[in-house]
Amino acid sequence: MLHKLTWTVVLIFFSHVALAQRHAALKGIVLEGKTPIPAATIALDADYKTVKIVVAGADGRFEIGGIPAGTYTLTVSSIGFQSSQQLIVLKVGRPQDIRVELAPLSHELTGATVTGHTYKKDDDIIDIKKIAQPVTIITKKTIAMLGSRRLDEVLREQTGMAVVNDLGSGNRSVGVQMQGFGSEYIMIMLNGQPMNGRFNGNFDLSRISVSDIERIEIIKGASSSLYGCEALGGVINIITRQHINTRQGMASLQYGTYNMLDATLEGETPFAEGKGSAYLSGNYYRTDGFNVNTPYLKEGQTAPPYSSLTFQGRSKYQFNDIHTLNLSGRFSGRHSVMDRNYGAQPFEDVLDETDLNLGASVNSKLSGGTRLLSRYYFTRYATDQRATILQTGKDLQTNRFVQSIHRLELQATRDLYDHKLSLTGGAGGDYQGMDSASMYNYFAYAQANYKPSEKYELIAGLRYDGNSIFGGKVNPTIGAGFHPSKNISFKFSAGKGFKAPTFAQLYQVFTNVSTGYIVIGANNFAEKAAALQQTGTVQQLWAIADQVKPLQPETSLSLNLGVTWKPFDNTEFSINGFYNDIRNQIFFRQVGLMKNAQPLYSYFNLDRAFTRGLEAGLKWSPLNGLSIVAGYQYLDAKDKTSIDSIKSGNLTVRADGGLRKAVRSDYFNLPNRSRHSANVQVFYEHRPLGLGVSLRGNYRGKAGFMDQDDNGFIDPYDVFINGYFLCSASIRKNLLKDQFTLQFTVDNIFNYTDYLMPSQPGRMLIAGLTWRFSQTTKP
Repeated sequence: MLHKLTWTVVLIFFSHVALAQRHAALKGIVLEGKTPIPAATIALDADYKTVKIVVAGADGRFEIGGIPAGTYTLTVSSIGFQSSQQLIVLKVGRPQDIRVELAPLSHELTGATVTGHTYKKDDDIIDIKKIAQPVTIITKKTIAMLGSRRLDEVLREQTGMAVVNDLGSGNRSVGVQMQGFGSEYIMIMLNGQPMNGRFNGNFDLSRISVSDIERIEIIKGASSSLYGCEALGGVINIITRQHINTRQGMASLQYGTYNMLDATLEGETPFAEGKGSAYLSGNYYRTDGFNVNTPYLKEGQTAPPYSSLTFQGRSKYQFNDIHTLNLSGRFSGRHSVMDRNYGAQPFEDVLDETDLNLGASVNSKLSGGTRLLSRYYFTRYATDQRATILQTGKDLQTNRFVQSIHRLELQATRDLYDHKLSLTGGAGGDYQGMDSASMYNYFAYAQANYKPSEKYELIAGLRYDGNSIFGGKVNPTIGAGFHPSKNISFKFSAGKGFKAPTFAQLYQVFTNVSTGYIVIGANNFAEKAAALQQTGTVQQLWAIADQVKPLQPETSLSLNLGVTWKPFDNTEFSINGFYNDIRNQIFFRQVGLMKNAQPLYSYFNLDRAFTRGLEAGLKWSPLNGLSIVAGYQYLDAKDKTSIDSIKSGNLTVRADGGLRKAVRSDYFNLPNRSRHSANVQVFYEHRPLGLGVSLRGNYRGKAGFMDQDDNGFIDPYDVFINGYFLCSASIRKNLLKDQFTLQFTVDNIFNYTDYLMPSQPGRMLIAGLTWRFSQTTKP
């Protein structure tokens, strides 16, 4: 009944009407100050559809005629300049004459928070500007200036984000944290669709190449009203190449330390007189891996040698003024082999991964400003892992894992009352299969953005998420913006989230073949642990194993309050406070020992936990071409049950002088959460010379690694990862009218490593060459 009611409301609410139009014309000039900008691109959009594109002449002038009268979005762009975008009303009669001024790109504050720009997406109608939570955009230019190759390398340099090793997935995996939330609470999306392939909640970001990423949209805090129950901690949305109007291509090659090789080839072209476009890219990446644990790992690598091959393509075709078909596909395969020797029995660990993403959508721009998007998405992630004794060739362990999702969704949006009110809604469902188990989810959501004036903005959203095992729940989101002047703005958001346990947390038995530890799902723990005891695999079950119970869904309340101040045109300060209250948070902890002396883990619900903290940022462009970006985060993340037990005197710590009762100040943080982290990025670009330089530093304070005395929380006498500082630099030089780019990058200049961070490499030297060619370029 709920499905029928939801679809009925969406269809009735977004009904459209026809609108008659008559022709109008537009002309103008594009300038930098008083100097004309030749060859600038001028695009007119209406109802999210590009109506006309022209190129300005050598004198910066342009003319557009034969277009229907009405309201349009005018976008003017040129290489080396910031884009300009504005609403314009064209009337029948004499052509309207306008003047557009562009600012040099060198004044752009890198990684700026979204304000006035519009980021259009062909196969997703959710506008990043309409999100209530804090939002940041990482542009393709920033990624290039960083010299990064994989997604985890980009994100580890962002304020309030940490990329850490996940014990539950072994040395091969790293996960991202935001606002103290682990990777399992952060939704990783590709063009607005969720990506697949998590072990124990962790998503290995090193799987993703940055070669074909146009930008990265980051949303911090519970975003459930638009993105779904998995996004309790936030969303990382990877946007690939979207708009194509020129036949062009690119070839890139990078080589560096650890025999790292990164090769990319991509091409794009319009066809059918501009009605269609196609994009295709291929990326090959390999590395020999590295070992930062030489005292204990005598032979082998802590980060594995691997090679990966990724193909990605997109195409669209506009049937008429209303309907456009979008198709997308991505395939990635990765192969890694690790030889391991901890001084006992050497073995070989082989892992093969395949990742497939397919999407199709129909984008309908109806008259009256209504936009409908119907889309289907399929994703499949599979692994085949085996460990073999090197001397005998006998298999120690084999693991095969397959997870797939079929997803259908209808999205709709409409602007009313001269764009003061914007409505967004949608409904859909997905079917998930993992090995022999399956479940389905269904959802419906709606959000309204109301901006009665330039000073005020209100946001209200509602989402229903249902699950075939745990039922459903309604989650609201509210937000508000206040802009008392052009120099200062305030933003507030509050959202609730709901997350059902994953198959892995419920039922999976995961064996890390590299080190031998085992993780058992909570709902079948007693059965599987008893079976392991009968085979003699388990040496001891601890008393806490009796507390393993069937898991309950997690819920959260997320609050954010921020202020942005721009005292000068080239300076921006921002500060954001956050608080997240989590009930029934799922975590895994050791419950026993295996015969090989490795841990046995399972999952538990914490009664209540919280994360709270403060993020501060500075963006400053003191000189032409020079941009400085800095950020700091303070994080307090704790389990309220442990705090209550400390207050009641029920917990102890193993201090240097022996056991004593714990006090509140003994509780450091949840495991792997640093209290303090900071980053600074300096970018310099000299356009006449085609020269670009970046210098970056990242600090992460100490973080708890192991609850050594098993008292249930990290105290000062447990094992910690030391605080550390990483420094990196990159230099780029454009040649032959920007057709060729040479780049040299040094990551981790001071060669810092720690065996408790097995995926953090030492110093890396990388050199690269990029060649861009287009229809108008003569090689």
